[in-house]
Amino acid sequence: MKRVNRRLIANVVVLLAVLASVCLPVMAQDNQDVVTQARQLAYSGKEHREQALTMLKTYLDKQDDADARTLYGTILSWQGRYDEARIQLRMVLANSPAHGDALPAALNVEFWSGHPENADQLARTALAKEPDNVQWMLAEAKALREMHHERDANRVLDRILVVDNGNQTAKEMRREVPASGATEPEVTITHTYDWFSDGRSAQHETSVSISTPTRYGSVIARESRADRFGLKSYQSEIDFYPRIRPGTYGYLNFGYSFDTNLYPKFRVGADLFQSVGHGFELSGGYRYLGFTSGGVNIATFAVSKYYHNFLFTGRGYVVPGSPGTSGTAQFSARYFLGSEGLHDYIEARYSHGASPALAQTTQDIQVLAADSWTLVFDKRLAKRWAFQFSGGAGRSEQVGTLPNLWQYTLSGSLYFKF
Repeated sequence: MKRVNRRLIANVVVLLAVLASVCLPVMAQDNQDVVTQARQLAYSGKEHREQALTMLKTYLDKQDDADARTLYGTILSWQGRYDEARIQLRMVLANSPAHGDALPAALNVEFWSGHPENADQLARTALAKEPDNVQWMLAEAKALREMHHERDANRVLDRILVVDNGNQTAKEMRREVPASGATEPEVTITHTYDWFSDGRSAQHETSVSISTPTRYGSVIARESRADRFGLKSYQSEIDFYPRIRPGTYGYLNFGYSFDTNLYPKFRVGADLFQSVGHGFELSGGYRYLGFTSGGVNIATFAVSKYYHNFLFTGRGYVVPGSPGTSGTAQFSARYFLGSEGLHDYIEARYSHGASPALAQTTQDIQVLAADSWTLVFDKRLAKRWAFQFSGGAGRSEQVGTLPNLWQYTLSGSLYFKF
């Protein structure tokens, strides 16, 4: 009897093994077929996504499958159904916090739905398991930047560059730091010296500025003094770079001169900057120079492009007036020597056109046309010190003077961060 029972048990085990060897591959094949078909439908066009969702939901009602659930949540996010997508993807992440497909999809859900704080938490949880994963660090840096925590974001980017010093995405993010993203107070002293080909007296201008970050953006206060043609003049200015939303910031300027000997009575300016992806940034704005004899209206627009270690910028100025509209075009190419965007670079600039668009003093308004070339070298000396040196030459045509007056410029700046 015992021998019969043993034989029966052995036969049952063999039968179960045969069934498993047949059924399990079939079940795996069914799983693969469902996920593959649903993925093909979802990628074939928006009109097929609902069909893919129905297929995946039917399958998931029968059994839990991480790959199918990840795809289900991803397609839901493409449809803008962020709350539903979040639930599905977090079910996967509960078992695997650094899931290679579910985590990027979940991060997209939080970024697209305007919840960078949730994306930051997801990235931190994944980094607790994989502290040197560059993909998760990049996500954390993006989330911190969208929360306007620029200093913390820069620290994460610097850590990425220690782990992977050739990471181009981290380098570009580190350099894409507008003045609105300044993280520490900084004092700048600048002196500029100009002389001319016709032997007229040289010009001097000195300015002292202090910039400080705020929760709304950077604020810069500046005091300038110009010594030209036996005259002295003073101008006070304030710049504000408000952060509006991720990828969008502004520029506001107001300046006033009590004496108006050389500077305009007042000047105002405003710009709106928008990142449009792939390293491009667009901007448009307005300037007004108010003199005692009248004012000058100026429209401006620009396109910038980050490419590897370079930043290329083209800016145009349009000045309506009598007898006709005039304009100035300005081009620059900046090569970054380090990962920081505000310092450590070499830049070449060229501008052509009527000078009112670039006028700093009343003397500049008299320029009818000009070409100028400038070379800038900016270098950080230590953790808190940096300097900038620039030299340039310009050929201009001015009212009542030589048709080709050459102006040569040297300028130096010293920066100190608190």
